[in-house]
Amino acid sequence: MCTAKGFLAVQENFGHVAECNCGTLHVTFGPVSYALDSEALRRLHELLGAAIQRLDSAPDKLSQPKPILPHFSHLAMRRVMKIKH
Repeated sequence: MCTAKGFLAVQENFGHVAECNCGTLHVTFGPVSYALDSEALRRLHELLGAAIQRLDSAPDKLSQPKPILPHFSHLAMRRVMKIKH
């Protein structure tokens, strides 16, 4: 079990990012919590930044992802992935 080193960021009634002595970063928002290393946190930042930029620039021109299996919806595939993990 990690021991908390301190908070890197806190937003009241939304979430926080805490760093542990082992270097793990715990990102929590709402009921969801992720344990990430610093590189994964940076990649998450890039991903969310790109999504926000795309949303702000052309909200009506979002591309639809191609289904992995044509007969499954993305929600059905997520359920399958959760069962396997």
